[in-house]
Amino acid sequence: MTHNELLDKIYWHWRKDNRGDGLQPMIDYRQALLAVVELHKPLNSLWHKQTICESCQEGNDYPITYPCDTIQAIEKELG
Repeated sequence: MTHNELLDKIYWHWRKDNRGDGLQPMIDYRQALLAVVELHKPLNSLWHKQTICESCQEGNDYPITYPCDTIQAIEKELG
């Protein structure tokens, strides 16, 4: 799944409302998930010669490849 596809999946994810009479957007969680996914974006690193996670890489001497553990966990939960 690409970074943009994951963002789209979060944005368009819906759930049944508590009354069971329709669908409503997951606005409670969407903004938080979008913020996390926006932070953990892919970066093509010439230094490491691979795609790394921009957020996870900051301050690390070794490459953190993309998708990082955070993105993989979100993808797993979204199915």
